[in-house]
Amino acid sequence: MRKILTIFIGSFLLGTVGSLYAHRGVVVNNPVDVIDPIDDFEKSFENKVLSIQRKTQMDMNVEAPRALFYGTHNSYNSKAYNGSSTGYVNPDQKYSITDQLRLGARYLELEVHWTVGKSGRKELLLCRGDKKHLGCNPSDRPLTKGLIEILSWITALEHRNEILLVRIKDNLDGHYGEAFKTVDEYLGPWLYQYSSACSTQITDYNSMPKLRDMVMAGRRILLVSDSCREGDPYWSRYFKLNFFLTSRPKDFPGYPDCKYPRSAYDKTMVYLYNTAKTMLSAFNGRKDDVFTDEGIQSMLACEVNVFGINEYDSHFAKQAIWSWDVKNRQPSSGNNERCAVLWNNDRWHNRNCAEKYRFACKDEKSGTWSVTSGGGSWADGKTQCNSETGGRSKFSAPRSSYENKKLSEAKKSVGAESLWINLTDQMEKGNWVPGDGDKRK
Repeated sequence: MRKILTIFIGSFLLGTVGSLYAHRGVVVNNPVDVIDPIDDFEKSFENKVLSIQRKTQMDMNVEAPRALFYGTHNSYNSKAYNGSSTGYVNPDQKYSITDQLRLGARYLELEVHWTVGKSGRKELLLCRGDKKHLGCNPSDRPLTKGLIEILSWITALEHRNEILLVRIKDNLDGHYGEAFKTVDEYLGPWLYQYSSACSTQITDYNSMPKLRDMVMAGRRILLVSDSCREGDPYWSRYFKLNFFLTSRPKDFPGYPDCKYPRSAYDKTMVYLYNTAKTMLSAFNGRKDDVFTDEGIQSMLACEVNVFGINEYDSHFAKQAIWSWDVKNRQPSSGNNERCAVLWNNDRWHNRNCAEKYRFACKDEKSGTWSVTSGGGSWADGKTQCNSETGGRSKFSAPRSSYENKKLSEAKKSVGAESLWINLTDQMEKGNWVPGDGDKRK
């Protein structure tokens, strides 16, 4: 939203007429465009690409543990809610939950306490405190306020293909029944019900859903919590125990080390978060632990797939792009460029489907990427991959930044510059999906 606030003041003392302009109550000499950063992001090319990237993962039916859930740490704890009688001390976020979602956050954290609220009675509050609720304030927002924001966003038609991962950090003093009843009252129709009960064991990968299946079922919210309420059938069915491998930017070495073995990434989700502002840093001006642009790209290349970022804003939002070459405005709007290549800079470009390149092939059993020796038009990819690998590999496109990295390495190892990948928008312009019906089962 752009607003121009103009105040014309007659300068009668000087005998002249002048015009002055005000912005946020400060008089300046020229008109000022007040740009809403959320509106500006939503209209940006980067936001368009992020939407395409998420939609492509959904169309590929990527398993939820392999999908990217990029979002915010202590999402509820925002200065956006600070008022004359309410407010979070040393807040973690700038924007409301609604605006975090508008900025592309798809992972949210809600710390819920059963403690004294404004009414003087105990209720479910969103607050940052310890197990005895030290740190919570009766003026902190109730859980229902946060759920209403999520509900308003998830039900919007333009978000019908979007999936959220919501973590409940539970300090409920046993009041799980009240907590689930409240969550179910607002979000029930959109909650995914797991095929196995909540367990203290490492989550069974096969019990986790796939993205397109969730969208088709209309169950587009995954819940995790910090404990299993054994004996409570509802909590147990709708929540998974927080099974993240957790680290922080300052402790994470990045690609290719990646801190954890590949087998760990194959079995669970890796979560990185920061607390860039602490009570100490508020006094000494130091940020203890921060995400950097380069660091985020290296984390994505490892297949870190859950991010909890403090002070999340439009700049951080744009760093989640790992696929299309946004610096070169890809994908472009060219009418005759309807097929995707992994370009020589290891980002995706759209090109004319009749151009000649080699092909990206993936062995689905081992996950190994290879590059054909022969080339052709995009339509030849299925046949060429099948022929050169004896049917072991198929014409494919990367499902994650890690896969994109491994394909890029395979491309370099054979001296290739650009490769066809199995993505096209020939069926519907702007809707990039695997070709030849190759959506993941």
